[in-house]
Amino acid sequence: MTGDIQELQAIHMSVQTADLNMIGFNCVETITLSCGLMNIGRGICSVTIKPSSGLVPKHKGSLDIEINRPYMRASIDLSLESFLKTRELLLKTSVRPVTLVVLLNKSLRVNLKGDLLINKETNRKINDISWILPLR
Repeated sequence: MTGDIQELQAIHMSVQTADLNMIGFNCVETITLSCGLMNIGRGICSVTIKPSSGLVPKHKGSLDIEINRPYMRASIDLSLESFLKTRELLLKTSVRPVTLVVLLNKSLRVNLKGDLLINKETNRKINDISWILPLR
């Protein structure tokens, strides 16, 4: 039966919508993405990307997975330089969706149908992210 279960270290997401939010009089920018899951059978993920606010900019992120509905919420902090580069790349229009790949600190288990196998709300640390951007 263990051959029917796959361990996923990375989640692939297709970006359906991307919004640039400018908040307050200071116009603090965040990016909000709505993504469909590609390597998990069903569900969506809401992703918030913002520049890190510490004196020493560092990349970090977390992924919260709900149990009662097929919904995930990711929060990603990037250095200002990486945030600005990401914003510029996402602002370009494309005929195909952008793919976001999130690398987790601990794998998730799915069955052959792609159903996520969890018993309770789950949290994972995001170790890294990658983007697949269509050129044409």
